[in-house]
Amino acid sequence: MRRELMAAALALLLCGAAQAQSSCTLVFGQGRNAPEPGGPDWDALNERFNTAMADTLQAQGRRVVPMTAPAVQVDPQAAGIALLREADRLGCATLAETAVFADEQEQLVLRLRVYPLLPQLGDGGAIVGLRIGTPLFVTQREAARAALTRLKPELIAAQMAAEYLRHDQR
Repeated sequence: MRRELMAAALALLLCGAAQAQSSCTLVFGQGRNAPEPGGPDWDALNERFNTAMADTLQAQGRRVVPMTAPAVQVDPQAAGIALLREADRLGCATLAETAVFADEQEQLVLRLRVYPLLPQLGDGGAIVGLRIGTPLFVTQREAARAALTRLKPELIAAQMAAEYLRHDQR
């Protein structure tokens, strides 16, 4: 009996380790600034930053799923629910949120926030989906908006991804 319990415990451990190895990181980016006539293409900047972040993480052996949404979102709540459903469907345990935007003071901000995706419990304690946990890692760069013409989001994304990977030694 004891041997059977140990075998079952070992099987559970191996199953959990395999699941952790195969879990993915959803790399999600969304612009915050609406398009302006003659202004920067915020959606394109966010797309470039998000893609570079995903590529850097993937090059280091992480299974990633990149995803972006336009700055002008018709229903942000529905988009958030769809994002969590997709992460659940794909077996993602981590959300890496990327963003490039100008804040209220017209400061240029490039940000990476990494969150755990945790089970959402329903009535009776059954898992009914995912929820976003407290950030595990946050880094950002700020510059004058005038720096936008010289901005290389791919380089900054690679630097930030490297910082995160040093923090998250798997």
